[in-house]
Amino acid sequence: MKHGAFLVNVARGGVVVEDDLAAALESGHLAGAALDVFAKEPLEVDSRLREVPNLVLTPHLGASTSEAQELVATEIAEGVRAALAEGDLSKALNAPAISGASMRALSPLFSLGEALGHLACALAPGAVEEIQVRYAGDADEALEPLTAYVLVGLLRNVLGSDQVNFVSARHLAAQRDIDVARTRLSAHVDYTEYVELVVTAERGELRLAGALLGDSHPRIVRIADYHVDVVPEGTLIVLKNDDVPGVIGRVGTLLGEHGINIAGYHQARLSKGGEALAAVAVDGAVGAEVRQALLGLAEVSRAVVVRLG
Repeated sequence: MKHGAFLVNVARGGVVVEDDLAAALESGHLAGAALDVFAKEPLEVDSRLREVPNLVLTPHLGASTSEAQELVATEIAEGVRAALAEGDLSKALNAPAISGASMRALSPLFSLGEALGHLACALAPGAVEEIQVRYAGDADEALEPLTAYVLVGLLRNVLGSDQVNFVSARHLAAQRDIDVARTRLSAHVDYTEYVELVVTAERGELRLAGALLGDSHPRIVRIADYHVDVVPEGTLIVLKNDDVPGVIGRVGTLLGEHGINIAGYHQARLSKGGEALAAVAVDGAVGAEVRQALLGLAEVSRAVVVRLG
């Protein structure tokens, strides 16, 4: 076919060599394609076609009679309405399938996942190569959409909010050669809903964790090796500092001099007199000059500012 052409096959499976079609789309020779028939039906979960961005896939519908066509059209319309009006994605082809009721019930968990993704992007030691999303909780359908929200947070600061969303995040991660794994935790944890990220980057590994207190109160409970208790919202300043007297006061004074109000200050350490981590939640934005001023304090060795949502 000519360069830049579009291909549509709604006749029968096997007419198109699917691997060749995928290659032509990935190379840019074809501008796009649409299929509702496949060599093997239903289309296999690991089919290469599912990863091609400029390809529209719909199920093969045997709606030959007018009555069948009407019923199929009604079902499609009901599915679109459920997604738009109720957030019900149980019939979506290109997004994690989850009911509208579950989407609403698990919204605090998904918001927590996105915040952890933002934090992972800011604190990862170099470019992210792999991310593992580990979940412990009662919602069997939570893991796949939770992973999507983690990726939204991870990628949105890099690519921009207009490009990254719940549907596109997994594909965009693959484009950046980020391996994504998701796992249900079988080991007992101290929370009813718990999510842990293990991030492998070019210069090391980062672990983060969050949990729900009750049904709807998210908290970040681990940053690297430090146990914390941070509400995942607004702007967070993460500091590495010496565990010596007066540091909290000096940080607070510096922020006050720049007109920045502290909403919460959590200090954690692994051993007395060693290195400590501070997670400082503040109101409003924190500019580069404030970060440099924090690094100018003799006791502070690292300062990272991250917007959690």
